[in-house]
Amino acid sequence: MNQKQAVIIGAGPAGLTAAYEFVTRTGIVPIVLEASEAMGGISRTIQYKGNRIDIGGHRFFSKSDRVMNWWLQIMPLQTTPGAQSISYQQKTRTIAGSAAGPNPETTDTVMLVRKRKSRIYFLRQFFDYPIKLSGDTITKLGPAKMVRIGTSYMWSVLFPIKNEQNLEQFFINRFGRELYFFNDTATTEKH
Repeated sequence: MNQKQAVIIGAGPAGLTAAYEFVTRTGIVPIVLEASEAMGGISRTIQYKGNRIDIGGHRFFSKSDRVMNWWLQIMPLQTTPGAQSISYQQKTRTIAGSAAGPNPETTDTVMLVRKRKSRIYFLRQFFDYPIKLSGDTITKLGPAKMVRIGTSYMWSVLFPIKNEQNLEQFFINRFGRELYFFNDTATTEKH
């Protein structure tokens, strides 16, 4: 009756990690609330007709060795012939391979390693994601848009909104007003 409880909203990786840590490290009883019928959030991978399909645009990567090691204890790296290099947001980390890792054909409790390419479909064209200042990006956006986006970005770097109050101000400070308010929609695709 007197046990402390923690209400966790969402059964994605963060919510499940918090619940697991409460159970294994404290006397607090976690209550996880999830709106959908499945756990995993956008990091969930489902199997359909023998294929694995990622629900959302995601990759697992952390700059923290503690976080990476924690997840590799829960979901060991699949059988790999040697060390695996994982890159995300211009950061790279190497994870030792294992010939004794689980086989993804026979178990779901496995950390998969896949080469991937993410792109954004924007203005009826595909752009590499994360966005890079490259000849391809400049050609697809055109010089006038590039100048407006670049000028707006430099303005936000030199004169950021002080004391950000909301998510809009956060994004404007990181990407510039022109790119934030760009009047077209974008979708993300993974390969």
